[in-house]
This record gives sequence, structure tokens and C-alpha cells, in this order.
Amino acid sequence: MANGKTHLMVGAVSGIALAAIDKKNESTYFSDPLVAGAVGGFFGKLPDLIEPATNPNHRQFFHSVVVFGALIAGCKKMYEWSPEDDFGKALRAVVLVGGVAYMSHLALDALTKKSLPVIGSI
Repeated sequence: MANGKTHLMVGAVSGIALAAIDKKNESTYFSDPLVAGAVGGFFGKLPDLIEPATNPNHRQFFHSVVVFGALIAGCKKMYEWSPEDDFGKALRAVVLVGGVAYMSHLALDALTKKSLPVIGSI
């Protein structure tokens, strides 16, 4: 079972890996592995900050297959986007690093016995 430290570490590694392979991102500070790792670490823990693991059934909407799918679609669009200005480049980098790190959290949770709900409990 993944814990907070695992989610932090895998999120950081995900952010660093994305920064290393994303050639469109070379002109922003998110291409720095330390920045990408810090942002990735934060977003790797974000689902449990939104929906704290206070019980085994804490996984609701923000831990769902629907959110995972939306992140895939959003990150694909961001990856294909080629912004011209510095703000757009930074926004693209944050969304990509954050999205990939958030997905790493959901992927780890999906591998557990509880897995992920499709939409969350209603």
C-alpha cells in the first residue's frame, strides 16, 4: 500500500522525468529538475490533501477513474500546445508536471485492493 512518502517520491520522480523528456519546456524554470521534482512531489500528494486518508473508504471523486481520464485528456492537450509567451510556457509546464504527478498517485492507488472508484461515492 502506498503511503504519503511514496506518493511524494513517485510524484517528484514523475515531475523530474517529464521535465527531462519535454523538449518544448527548455526555456522555462520547470525544466530544472529541482523545481519539477518539488512541483511533482506536491501534486503527487494532492489527492490525499483534497480527500484525506482518514478511513479505508476515503477515495471519492478526486481519487476516481473519471478524474484519471480527465487528467489524461488535459495533459495530452497541454503536451500538444506550443505557447509563445513565458506565462503560457509556465502554465503548460505546471499543468503537465502536476497532472502527471497527480496521475502517479491515482495509478499507485489503483494497484491496491481498494483500487479507484469510477466516479466516487454519491
